[in-house]
Amino acid sequence: MLGSHQGNGNVLPLNGIRVLEVSEGVAGPYCGRYLASMGAEVVKIERPPHGDWSREIGPFIEGLPIGDNSALYSYNNQGKKSVLLEWTSSEGFQKLQSMVSEFDVLLEDWDLALRDEIGIPSGKFIDSDPRLIEISVTPFGLSGPYASWKSSPIVQLALGGYLYLTGERGKEPLMLPGRQPDYLTGLNASAAIHIALWERDRSGSGQFLEMSMLETLATLHQFTMEMTTFEGVLRMRNGNQWQRESSFASYGITTLPCSDGYICFGISTEDQWERLCAMIGRTDLIDDPDYDTRIKRADNSEYLDTLVTEWIADRTRQEIFVETSEIWGLPTAPILDMAEVVKDDQFRYREIFYDQDLGDSQVVTFPTYPYIASKMKPNIGLPPSLGEHTEDFLATN
Repeated sequence: MLGSHQGNGNVLPLNGIRVLEVSEGVAGPYCGRYLASMGAEVVKIERPPHGDWSREIGPFIEGLPIGDNSALYSYNNQGKKSVLLEWTSSEGFQKLQSMVSEFDVLLEDWDLALRDEIGIPSGKFIDSDPRLIEISVTPFGLSGPYASWKSSPIVQLALGGYLYLTGERGKEPLMLPGRQPDYLTGLNASAAIHIALWERDRSGSGQFLEMSMLETLATLHQFTMEMTTFEGVLRMRNGNQWQRESSFASYGITTLPCSDGYICFGISTEDQWERLCAMIGRTDLIDDPDYDTRIKRADNSEYLDTLVTEWIADRTRQEIFVETSEIWGLPTAPILDMAEVVKDDQFRYREIFYDQDLGDSQVVTFPTYPYIASKMKPNIGLPPSLGEHTEDFLATN
């Protein structure tokens, strides 16, 4: 049964669950971060001499030792234990096998090429331990024509159909900065492990799980895919505006300039359209036959953008945000940069960001977790230094 932990008044559902993480970068470690926050003991295996490659990726936190000062590593590995082990050697792999037998979950990122090189079939561990839950987090999964190929966030976004949708029509697709495919995959992997643990409670058996970054992205498309499969309409890049083709076409989801930056509108229903018309002083458009359907408004989107821009041009983002939200009940938002995000009133009120002391008076700001629970609070531990817990685990293996 899943355990519970009483600590600081919290009930942490994964107390007593042991996770062996043999994963680097973002997706697998982010999954492990979630598991550790819910009370699991997460032991991270890192290969000498440098460990997880994300330890060498900036930005770097001043004052901390090289290898322990990466903000990327620190964020994705909070609350874990670090063990140095060259597990790809014959002797190291035997030690790894011995360790796996003591854990509930094996979290790894071994793609097909690495498995073939070292000789690790998918049943290598679960065949000898039927209660083990092993999850393989890779870009393409362990089968199919891409399974042995290398990847990166831009590759995932390109193959997943997202770059095609981002940018101006007729121009090159634009990159979405960051590692969103990795983080979403890690989040899905965490959910899959929870489900497998519940199933093990029911059936007594573990299982082998695969989590693919590419498939994570493909399952998020929703109406973009439905446009193609139901209507035969290929969604296009539309710059600052919403879809112009198909039954999904509409006006009101747009991004426009104001006096101190940009503001976005999310008008999507008829009553919102009518309030938008009233707000800009153009109630005549409500009954105008040229604008009485979503598709007609989409066909006139450039003209409508001009009308809204005239109304917002001399106003600040905050003035527009408050008036449209509080008075007119319209979904709008200022376009914020990251410095503005961390100071935003909503985030600060909900305490989504927190300061963590990493030692030597080095305090950094990280996001916490995107939920609030009434009876438990995630455990946010410190990231481990490289090999900090090696002797604790290998001395007995």
